[in-house]
Amino acid sequence: MIRRSILLNSARRLSHIIILFVVNANGVFGLDHYGVTRDLYDTLFNGSYSAEVLPVCRSGDIMNVTISTALREVVEINEKFQTLRLKIWVRLNWTDCRLRWDPSAYQDQDQIYVPYARLWMPDVTLYEEISELGSLSEMKDYRACVSSDGTVQYNFPSTVTTACSIDVTYFPFDKQICKLTFGSWIYSGKHLEVFASSSSADVSTFLNNNEWRLISMKSERIVHYYNCCAYSFSEVSFNLTIQREPKFYIITIIFPSTLVTTLTFIGFFLPPSCSEKISLQITVLLSNSVFLLLMQDQLPSSSDTFPVIAYFFTSQMLLVCLACIMAGIVLFVYYTRQSGREVPQIFRKLFLRYLSRVFCVKNEECISKDISVAAVYDDIKERRMSSVLLKDAMRRRESLVNWKSQKIMHEDIPEESNNASLPLTRNNSEGSHFASVQAQGRDSLSSVFTEVEKFKDKKTTPTLNLENVIHEWVHLAHVLDRLFLTCYFIIYVANGLVFVFLFT
Repeated sequence: MIRRSILLNSARRLSHIIILFVVNANGVFGLDHYGVTRDLYDTLFNGSYSAEVLPVCRSGDIMNVTISTALREVVEINEKFQTLRLKIWVRLNWTDCRLRWDPSAYQDQDQIYVPYARLWMPDVTLYEEISELGSLSEMKDYRACVSSDGTVQYNFPSTVTTACSIDVTYFPFDKQICKLTFGSWIYSGKHLEVFASSSSADVSTFLNNNEWRLISMKSERIVHYYNCCAYSFSEVSFNLTIQREPKFYIITIIFPSTLVTTLTFIGFFLPPSCSEKISLQITVLLSNSVFLLLMQDQLPSSSDTFPVIAYFFTSQMLLVCLACIMAGIVLFVYYTRQSGREVPQIFRKLFLRYLSRVFCVKNEECISKDISVAAVYDDIKERRMSSVLLKDAMRRRESLVNWKSQKIMHEDIPEESNNASLPLTRNNSEGSHFASVQAQGRDSLSSVFTEVEKFKDKKTTPTLNLENVIHEWVHLAHVLDRLFLTCYFIIYVANGLVFVFLFT
């Protein structure tokens, strides 16, 4: 037992000595990671390395920079100001010949992370950037990964605001293509070339947008020659293609506007005696103008192409105006009955004889729906009787005036020798003229009574029957209303089919 305890104590002491030796060996032989990394960093970035000098080790070599992006999110598209705001991850790769080492000399450490300020960085610029903070303003806030073969990989996120020409021709069923062009601002093709790492951007981490659906983000390399410089400049352009989700605009604007315009059909089903036919159409017109104002806030004030939806709302307003004109014509024809004039023969033949059969508009049904026919008939009779009485009174007044003027002329005749016989002559002439005036009055009264009896007579011919004339005007108004309804329906459907074809 004593010998076993001695052996156990000796084993514990030996293990403590081995642990102490290993810990000291890490410090003595440089096996700690911090020390190795510090030595590697000091070796690479000694006094001979300069971050301001293009890292080309041989004369005539060109620095090749590979650019790729990962689209994270479409933050906002402002159609009115034609701007696009995105969250992207920019990935730059190049080779720095001055940053190479043997990993075996540094305990197989083949990578090191270096701050932005200590490395040479390509002056990659986003040409369409319009942010006040500058192009890729977040570029200086991150670190680069340097590999033992001199490869430098610099990845950083950025929120960019770019100019994008918005084509609102088919709004809200539009598809937008916005360009993001990356390239060096200083170095021409003589010193630096940029390339795309793949044919498209990385969209595996893309966050879906409620309004826009991502179609693609293709990349291409472009070489430009500018008048300012003798050498070319290379660029990498990413074409972002997105399509708008139109459900919100269909539900909130297009469908309500179409529904309100459809209400114009109600005006055609209202009888002509209803005074609200035109009021309804004007109300619909004002509603469409409100929807047009709502769309005005969404669209750019000046665009190369005029949006189809603006034509749509304009056509809707023109349709409502057409319905107002049709209602006005129907009301004009309807109230022409109060004049007592007969319907022209061509209208009677075309509308009352043929079109009334085509549209199944019967005269009896029109009269039964119109309760004001009898009132109009009585009003016209009273006005005609009043006209006859007025003419008779004017005729009697004219006769009386003529008689008085003749009397004054007889009084002005100078007296002759036989003055004794003159008063008798005057009395005789006055008596005879008064008798003639009385006879004319009796004739006028008899003519008035004759006219009254004609109005009361119900056995007159159909062409002279006042009640039939009123019925014909009412019938004509209903036939015109049905004809306008058919024409309006055809125009409305044709207009809708045209815009469905354009939008699809």
